[in-house]
Amino acid sequence: MSNENPQLSIFPVRLKQERRRLGMNQADFGSAGGVLKQAQSNYEKGLRYPDASYLAGIAQAGVDVLYLLTGRASHPDTLALEQDEERLLAGYRELKSREKRGVLALVAAMTADPGSETDTGEAGPG
Repeated sequence: MSNENPQLSIFPVRLKQERRRLGMNQADFGSAGGVLKQAQSNYEKGLRYPDASYLAGIAQAGVDVLYLLTGRASHPDTLALEQDEERLLAGYRELKSREKRGVLALVAAMTADPGSETDTGEAGPG
């Protein structure tokens, strides 16, 4: 699949976000979708995209599949923002395009996870 579709390019980020929201590691989350940990890692890296049976399985585990695919939450728990997140989002929306690209680059650099295969969903030192 091509990553030209913006929804596909953000899918891996949303998938990882949902896994962490549910407090699951890659092995358990993948198991909910009927795949091994390596496949889950590939989905979160955007190297592969899951099929409908995987999506159905993770939906049973509590994943908001509508949010994964479209960015629109189907229930409020998916995107319940903390107060600091709301401030961050409000500030981001005030930035110019170039500044937004800089923020996104910073976030990408800070969240790059070279050891994602061993990711447990726990926050690292910071």
